[in-house]
Amino acid sequence: MHRELDTPAFVLRTRPFGESDRIVTLLTARHGKLSGIAKGAKNSRRRFAGTLEPFVHIRAVFRQRASSDLVFLLRCELLAALRGFSRDLDRFAAGSYVLELTDRLVFGRESGADVYQLLHEALTLLDHGTAVSPVLRAFELHMLAATGYAPALDRCRACGTRAADVFFLDDERGGLACRRCVSVGRLVKPVAAATMQALARVAAAPMAAAAAAADSMPVEAAAVAEQLIAAVVQGPLRTREFMLRARVDSPGLVR
Repeated sequence: MHRELDTPAFVLRTRPFGESDRIVTLLTARHGKLSGIAKGAKNSRRRFAGTLEPFVHIRAVFRQRASSDLVFLLRCELLAALRGFSRDLDRFAAGSYVLELTDRLVFGRESGADVYQLLHEALTLLDHGTAVSPVLRAFELHMLAATGYAPALDRCRACGTRAADVFFLDDERGGLACRRCVSVGRLVKPVAAATMQALARVAAAPMAAAAAAADSMPVEAAAVAEQLIAAVVQGPLRTREFMLRARVDSPGLVR
Protein backbone atom coordinates (compact mmCIF):
# COMPACT_ATOMS: atom_id res chain seq x y z
CA MET A 1 0.00 0.00 0.00
CA HIS A 2 1.32 3.43 -0.91
CA ARG A 3 1.03 5.94 1.90
CA GLU A 4 -0.79 9.20 1.44
CA LEU A 5 1.31 12.34 1.02
CA ASP A 6 0.06 15.88 1.46
CA THR A 7 1.45 19.31 0.75
CA PRO A 8 0.36 22.92 0.29
CA ALA A 9 0.26 23.74 -3.42
CA PHE A 10 -0.84 26.07 -6.20
CA VAL A 11 -2.45 24.90 -9.44
CA LEU A 12 -0.32 25.88 -12.45
CA ARG A 13 -2.62 24.38 -15.11
CA THR A 14 -5.18 21.67 -15.76
CA ARG A 15 -6.41 19.80 -18.82
CA PRO A 16 -9.29 17.39 -19.43
CA PHE A 17 -8.55 13.68 -19.48
CA GLY A 18 -11.32 11.41 -20.68
CA GLU A 19 -14.92 12.24 -19.90
CA SER A 20 -14.67 13.16 -16.23
CA ASP A 21 -11.00 13.26 -15.18
CA ARG A 22 -8.39 16.01 -15.17
CA ILE A 23 -4.62 16.12 -15.37
CA VAL A 24 -3.47 18.74 -12.88
CA THR A 25 -0.01 20.33 -12.68
CA LEU A 26 0.88 21.67 -9.24
CA LEU A 27 3.75 23.56 -7.68
CA THR A 28 4.01 22.18 -4.17
CA ALA A 29 5.78 23.25 -1.01
CA ARG A 30 7.29 19.84 -0.24
CA HIS A 31 7.52 17.88 -3.49
CA GLY A 32 8.40 20.44 -6.17
CA LYS A 33 6.41 20.52 -9.37
CA LEU A 34 4.28 17.47 -10.02
CA SER A 35 1.40 16.37 -12.21
CA GLY A 36 -1.42 14.12 -11.11
CA ILE A 37 -4.62 12.58 -12.32
CA ALA A 38 -7.78 13.66 -10.52
CA LYS A 39 -10.33 10.93 -11.17
CA GLY A 40 -13.89 12.16 -11.56
CA ALA A 41 -12.80 15.76 -10.91
CA LYS A 42 -15.34 17.26 -13.33
CA ASN A 43 -18.24 15.92 -11.29
CA SER A 44 -16.78 15.78 -7.79
CA ARG A 45 -18.39 18.05 -5.21
CA ARG A 46 -16.54 16.65 -2.23
CA ARG A 47 -12.97 15.74 -3.15
CA PHE A 48 -12.06 18.60 -5.53
CA ALA A 49 -14.83 21.21 -5.36
CA GLY A 50 -13.43 24.66 -6.14
CA THR A 51 -9.78 23.61 -5.72
CA LEU A 52 -8.54 22.74 -9.22
CA GLU A 53 -8.56 26.35 -10.39
CA PRO A 54 -5.92 29.10 -10.62
CA PHE A 55 -5.46 31.55 -7.75
CA VAL A 56 -6.40 29.23 -4.92
CA HIS A 57 -4.05 27.95 -2.25
CA ILE A 58 -4.76 24.30 -1.57
CA ARG A 59 -3.58 21.27 0.35
CA ALA A 60 -3.18 18.41 -2.11
CA VAL A 61 -3.40 14.82 -0.87
CA PHE A 62 -1.99 12.20 -3.26
CA ARG A 63 -0.35 8.82 -3.68
CA GLN A 64 2.71 8.00 -5.76
CA ARG A 65 2.17 5.66 -8.69
CA ALA A 66 5.01 3.19 -9.20
CA SER A 67 4.39 2.72 -12.92
CA SER A 68 3.75 6.36 -13.87
CA ASP A 69 5.18 9.84 -13.49
CA LEU A 70 1.65 11.00 -12.65
CA VAL A 71 0.62 10.91 -9.01
CA PHE A 72 -2.91 9.91 -8.03
CA LEU A 73 -4.72 12.90 -6.53
CA LEU A 74 -7.05 11.71 -3.78
CA ARG A 75 -8.50 15.05 -2.73
CA CYS A 76 -7.68 18.74 -2.43
CA GLU A 77 -8.64 21.04 0.40
CA LEU A 78 -9.01 24.79 0.08
CA LEU A 79 -6.60 26.78 2.25
CA ALA A 80 -7.27 30.25 0.81
CA ALA A 81 -8.88 31.86 -2.22
CA LEU A 82 -7.06 34.86 -3.73
CA ARG A 83 -10.13 36.90 -4.64
CA GLY A 84 -8.39 40.00 -5.96
CA PHE A 85 -7.78 38.27 -9.31
CA SER A 86 -11.50 37.91 -10.01
CA ARG A 87 -12.14 41.66 -9.76
CA ASP A 88 -9.47 43.13 -12.05
CA LEU A 89 -8.65 41.88 -15.54
CA ASP A 90 -5.18 43.44 -15.57
CA ARG A 91 -4.34 41.69 -12.29
CA PHE A 92 -5.88 38.42 -13.52
CA ALA A 93 -3.66 38.56 -16.61
CA ALA A 94 -0.56 39.29 -14.50
CA GLY A 95 -1.33 36.37 -12.19
CA SER A 96 -1.86 34.07 -15.17
CA TYR A 97 1.56 35.12 -16.48
CA VAL A 98 3.17 34.34 -13.11
CA LEU A 99 1.66 30.83 -13.19
CA GLU A 100 2.68 30.16 -16.80
CA LEU A 101 6.23 31.45 -16.29
CA THR A 102 6.62 29.19 -13.25
CA ASP A 103 5.37 26.23 -15.25
CA ARG A 104 7.77 26.95 -18.13
CA LEU A 105 10.88 27.56 -15.98
CA VAL A 106 10.46 24.64 -13.57
CA PHE A 107 10.96 21.07 -14.76
CA GLY A 108 9.91 17.87 -13.04
CA ARG A 109 10.30 17.86 -9.26
CA GLU A 110 13.56 19.79 -9.25
CA SER A 111 12.21 22.92 -7.61
CA GLY A 112 12.65 23.53 -3.91
CA ALA A 113 10.87 25.52 -1.25
CA ASP A 114 12.43 28.77 -2.56
CA VAL A 115 10.57 28.54 -5.87
CA TYR A 116 7.30 27.74 -4.11
CA GLN A 117 7.82 30.69 -1.76
CA LEU A 118 8.47 33.04 -4.69
CA LEU A 119 5.22 32.01 -6.35
CA HIS A 120 3.33 32.33 -3.09
CA GLU A 121 4.71 35.83 -2.43
CA ALA A 122 4.10 37.09 -5.98
CA LEU A 123 0.47 35.94 -6.03
CA THR A 124 -0.14 37.34 -2.55
CA LEU A 125 1.33 40.75 -3.45
CA LEU A 126 -0.76 40.95 -6.62
CA ASP A 127 -3.88 39.83 -4.75
CA HIS A 128 -3.34 42.54 -2.13
CA GLY A 129 -3.20 45.29 -4.75
CA THR A 130 0.55 45.90 -5.05
CA ALA A 131 1.53 47.66 -8.29
CA VAL A 132 1.74 45.04 -11.04
CA SER A 133 4.90 46.07 -12.91
CA PRO A 134 7.44 46.00 -10.03
CA VAL A 135 6.03 42.70 -8.75
CA LEU A 136 6.41 41.09 -12.17
CA ARG A 137 9.96 42.40 -12.62
CA ALA A 138 10.95 41.14 -9.18
CA PHE A 139 9.31 37.78 -9.80
CA GLU A 140 10.97 37.35 -13.20
CA LEU A 141 14.45 38.11 -11.89
CA HIS A 142 14.06 36.03 -8.72
CA MET A 143 12.72 33.08 -10.70
CA LEU A 144 15.59 33.26 -13.19
CA ALA A 145 18.02 33.14 -10.27
CA ALA A 146 16.17 30.33 -8.47
CA THR A 147 16.13 28.15 -11.59
CA GLY A 148 19.79 28.67 -12.45
CA TYR A 149 19.54 31.47 -15.04
CA ALA A 150 20.53 34.51 -12.95
CA PRO A 151 21.47 37.34 -15.36
CA ALA A 152 24.37 39.77 -14.97
CA LEU A 153 22.66 43.11 -14.33
CA ASP A 154 25.35 45.47 -13.05
CA ARG A 155 28.49 44.50 -14.97
CA CYS A 156 29.70 43.02 -18.25
CA ARG A 157 29.13 39.28 -18.31
CA ALA A 158 32.46 38.70 -20.08
CA CYS A 159 35.04 41.03 -18.52
CA GLY A 160 33.34 42.23 -15.32
CA THR A 161 33.39 45.95 -16.14
CA ARG A 162 30.73 47.72 -14.08
CA ALA A 163 27.87 49.38 -15.96
CA ALA A 164 28.33 53.14 -15.85
CA ASP A 165 26.71 54.47 -19.03
CA VAL A 166 25.08 52.62 -21.92
CA PHE A 167 25.72 48.89 -22.05
CA PHE A 168 24.33 46.24 -24.37
CA LEU A 169 21.91 43.49 -23.49
CA ASP A 170 23.30 40.19 -24.73
CA ASP A 171 20.48 37.80 -23.89
CA GLU A 172 22.30 34.78 -25.31
CA ARG A 173 25.00 35.27 -22.68
CA GLY A 174 22.48 36.10 -19.98
CA GLY A 175 23.06 39.76 -19.19
CA LEU A 176 25.11 42.82 -20.07
CA ALA A 177 28.07 43.20 -22.39
CA CYS A 178 30.29 46.26 -22.70
CA ARG A 179 31.11 47.66 -26.13
CA ARG A 180 34.54 46.00 -26.11
CA CYS A 181 33.07 42.53 -25.44
CA VAL A 182 30.19 42.59 -27.94
CA SER A 183 30.88 39.88 -30.50
CA VAL A 184 30.95 40.91 -34.14
CA GLY A 185 27.69 40.00 -35.82
CA ARG A 186 25.80 39.33 -32.58
CA LEU A 187 22.42 41.07 -32.25
CA VAL A 188 22.43 43.19 -29.09
CA LYS A 189 20.31 46.03 -27.74
CA PRO A 190 21.62 49.17 -25.99
CA VAL A 191 20.25 49.57 -22.47
CA ALA A 192 20.51 52.55 -20.15
CA ALA A 193 22.59 51.98 -17.05
CA ALA A 194 19.76 53.39 -14.90
CA THR A 195 17.46 50.63 -16.13
CA MET A 196 19.92 47.88 -15.26
CA GLN A 197 20.66 49.45 -11.89
CA ALA A 198 16.94 49.50 -11.07
CA LEU A 199 16.60 45.84 -12.08
CA ALA A 200 19.70 44.92 -10.04
CA ARG A 201 18.17 46.55 -6.94
CA VAL A 202 14.93 44.64 -7.42
CA ALA A 203 16.78 41.36 -7.96
CA ALA A 204 18.77 41.83 -4.75
CA ALA A 205 15.82 42.84 -2.56
CA PRO A 206 13.12 40.58 -1.07
CA MET A 207 9.96 40.17 -3.13
CA ALA A 208 7.96 42.26 -0.67
CA ALA A 209 10.26 45.23 -1.33
CA ALA A 210 8.91 45.38 -4.91
CA ALA A 211 6.08 47.61 -3.70
CA ALA A 212 8.55 50.37 -2.88
CA ALA A 213 9.96 50.27 -6.42
CA ALA A 214 6.70 51.24 -8.13
CA ASP A 215 7.75 54.83 -8.85
CA SER A 216 11.35 54.09 -9.81
CA MET A 217 10.90 51.25 -12.31
CA PRO A 218 11.91 52.48 -15.81
CA VAL A 219 9.56 51.64 -18.68
CA GLU A 220 12.49 49.98 -20.46
CA ALA A 221 12.77 47.39 -17.67
CA ALA A 222 9.83 45.32 -18.97
CA ALA A 223 11.46 44.91 -22.41
CA VAL A 224 14.79 43.93 -20.83
CA ALA A 225 13.12 41.32 -18.63
CA GLU A 226 11.18 39.99 -21.62
CA GLN A 227 14.42 39.42 -23.56
CA LEU A 228 16.10 37.69 -20.63
CA ILE A 229 13.08 35.39 -20.23
CA ALA A 230 12.89 34.67 -23.96
CA ALA A 231 16.51 33.52 -23.96
CA VAL A 232 15.75 30.61 -21.60
CA VAL A 233 12.09 29.77 -22.34
CA GLN A 234 11.36 28.02 -25.61
CA GLY A 235 8.44 29.44 -27.55
CA PRO A 236 6.20 32.40 -26.73
CA LEU A 237 4.40 32.88 -23.43
CA ARG A 238 0.72 33.13 -24.31
CA THR A 239 -0.14 35.06 -21.17
CA ARG A 240 2.26 37.89 -22.10
CA GLU A 241 0.05 38.77 -25.07
CA PHE A 242 -2.97 38.41 -22.78
CA MET A 243 -1.45 40.99 -20.42
CA LEU A 244 -0.97 43.47 -23.25
CA ARG A 245 -4.55 43.04 -24.44
CA ALA A 246 -5.91 43.32 -20.91
CA ARG A 247 -4.27 46.70 -20.35
CA VAL A 248 -5.65 48.11 -23.59
CA ASP A 249 -9.13 46.59 -23.67
CA SER A 250 -10.08 46.01 -20.05
CA PRO A 251 -13.00 48.03 -18.66
CA GLY A 252 -11.36 47.51 -15.28
CA LEU A 253 -13.51 44.72 -13.90
CA VAL A 254 -14.28 41.10 -14.68
CA ARG A 255 -18.03 40.77 -14.33
